[in-house]
Amino acid sequence: MAEIIPAILPKSYDELVEKIGLAAGYAPVIQIDVCDGGYVPNRTWPYLKGTAPESDQIFSAIVSQESAFPHWEETDFEFDLMVRGAFEKIPDFISAGASRIIVHKGSVSDAELSSILKDYGKESEELGPFGVALGIALMPGDSPEAIKDIVSRVHFVQVMGIEKIGYQGQAMSQRAVELVRALKATYPGLPVSVDGGVNQETAPLLIEAGADRLVVGSALFGADDFIGTLEEFKAL
Repeated sequence: MAEIIPAILPKSYDELVEKIGLAAGYAPVIQIDVCDGGYVPNRTWPYLKGTAPESDQIFSAIVSQESAFPHWEETDFEFDLMVRGAFEKIPDFISAGASRIIVHKGSVSDAELSSILKDYGKESEELGPFGVALGIALMPGDSPEAIKDIVSRVHFVQVMGIEKIGYQGQAMSQRAVELVRALKATYPGLPVSVDGGVNQETAPLLIEAGADRLVVGSALFGADDFIGTLEEFKAL
C-alpha cells in the first residue's frame, strides 16, 4: 500500500490555507509545490513577485516564526522546491516547518550537487546536516545511474510523472512507470515517490511498479468529494 500525499500548487496564500484545511487531519503529509519562475516558468506562493506583495510579508513572518504555518500541528509538510538555488533556500523552508525537502536534480549541476552532499553521510537514524529528510527529484527520461554517486546521502527519490513540471492536470508519462521499476530494481531499499499525472487510473500501475508514495494534486483537489476520493486512493 502506497502512502498518499496531497499536493498543493498554491497561486495565493489564501488558496494554500484553504487546501491545507481540506487535507489536514486526513493526510499525515501534504506536499507544497514551490515554483520561482526561474527553474520553471510558473510561479507559486511564496514567489509571486509583485503580483501579491503580501506574500513576501507572510512568508517572512512564517520563516521568522512570528506566524505559524497553517495547520502545522495537524500534519507534516514536504516542500518540492522547483527553484533555482534550492540548497540556499532550504533553511527558510525548514524554519517554515518542513519535515521533508525535495530538490530537483536538474536545478543544480552534478558538480554542485556532489560538492554539497559530499560530507552528507546519511544513516537510517539521522537526518543529516539539514535536519530534515532530503529527496532528489528525477525527470521521466532520467535513469537510476543519475543518482548513483549520491544515493547513499539522500532519503528518497521523487520521480516526476510528467514532462512539464510546475503545472498540474497533465497526463502521466509511461517513462515514469519504467523509471520507478528501474529504481526499485537498482536501489531496493530506497523509497520512491511519484509526483505528476497520478490519478485513479495511473496509481495502480505505479504501485505495481514499486512506488512507495503517490503525490496527488488535481485528481484530489479537483474532485467533488475530496475526502471520499482520498480514501479511494488509500484503498488501492
